Amino acid sequence: MSMTTAVAVVTIGLLGACGTDDPDTGTEPDPTPSQTSDAPSAEPTDEAVGTPETAADLVGTWRAEEADWTVRFAADGTFVEDYEGVQDFRTGTYALEDGVVTIEGGDGNATEGTVEGSSLVFRLGTLERQ
Repeated sequence: MSMTTAVAVVTIGLLGACGTDDPDTGTEPDPTPSQTSDAPSAEPTDEAVGTPETAADLVGTWRAEEADWTVRFAADGTFVEDYEGVQDFRTGTYALEDGVVTIEGGDGNATEGTVEGSSLVFRLGTLERQ
């Protein structure tokens, strides 16, 4: 075998091994776009902060500071309101359908609000999750 043929065979052998993830070659391929991870964006999305989509998403304590109004939604579909320092001011049931929150007190009065991002906006005030 001539020197030129030997160099060609070695070169072809080396080139054939390039770009593989064979541990014997000591090299790894560059990651493809599907192998790289996308870092989360710095700006939170509505989903990241918990946009309520079902009644179960409301469970917990919500507060409107400007109105001194707190609503505690329970998993069983009931709520308890505190208003202007009066604990357990009103109780009743609640529902969330198509972005509209309805709270209906045991007194028969119903109040509707809308889901706007991660907030519940009512005429009385805007409730934020606590």
